[in-house]
Amino acid sequence: MSVIEANTERIKSAARNLGFDLVGIAKAEYNPIAHDRLLNWIDNGRAGKMKYMERNPRLRVDPELTLNGAQSVISVAMSYWQEPHYSRSEPYVSIYARGKVYQEVMKRKLRSLVDEIKNIKEDAKTKIAVDTSPTMDKLWARESGIGWQGKNTLIINGKLGSFLFLGEIFTDIDLVYDTKAEDRCGSCTKCLDICPTGALISANQLDARKCISYMTIEDTDNRSNHGEIGNNILGCDLCQLVCPYNRKPPISQNAALRTESNIDWKNISSWTIKSDNEFQERFSETILAKYGFNRYTMILSAVLVNLKTADRITSEI
Repeated sequence: MSVIEANTERIKSAARNLGFDLVGIAKAEYNPIAHDRLLNWIDNGRAGKMKYMERNPRLRVDPELTLNGAQSVISVAMSYWQEPHYSRSEPYVSIYARGKVYQEVMKRKLRSLVDEIKNIKEDAKTKIAVDTSPTMDKLWARESGIGWQGKNTLIINGKLGSFLFLGEIFTDIDLVYDTKAEDRCGSCTKCLDICPTGALISANQLDARKCISYMTIEDTDNRSNHGEIGNNILGCDLCQLVCPYNRKPPISQNAALRTESNIDWKNISSWTIKSDNEFQERFSETILAKYGFNRYTMILSAVLVNLKTADRITSEI
């Protein structure tokens, strides 16, 4: 085994020991195809109010702009799948928002992985990226073999499905690169067919302005959207819940993501929360808490109206 191969295996082993379910490595190089797709998406206005996407878009697809001298992108994924307890006749909170703030969990673990890289090469240069960083997590997850980008634009892994948190470490050390993941969606269009607002305008093409997750996270003050969000208080999992690769993925065993709160996600309509203090007391450990009581009550009110006025409600997806 060469030194590069030994270092690669050492880093991957450390990543798995830290609780990452998947780890892959891609060559750090500019991706002009992804750049063109991003520019086209922005130019067509599909980013909506996410103006931060317009700032230096090449930064998102060119590792050299993230880390001078970057050679490798170490991509990691952590499953957050739990039973959704989904019913269209009940208010719904996306699974990702039910656990701890994943950006903090991921960054903490990635810092520990950086320590391992420094043990290999003391003067190694590194840069951590998780979600809010100006890089394309899904691009590097795909290029590193973690999964392919499904028709719903999300990364899908054949064993773990698509309920995955993603992150990266950009580094200037040479490693063995994994093979890009092959698309395994085939002729399936379940995710496109289920989207109630037509946000998935075609395979791998998302108009964020029509996406319920966008409406309940990025554009909540736009009350004209409230009739479109259906039963979703925060986020939307429909295009994932119908995916064949999410039929029976293993329940996430990542204790770092779980809260101590005993919240009954099956009976959200029975929640009675009258104050910010009560809201924080119940949800302080979850991602839901960071969006605040006022936004929560505003969206919940819209959801309850939607459920009362729905002409036809199907409880199963």
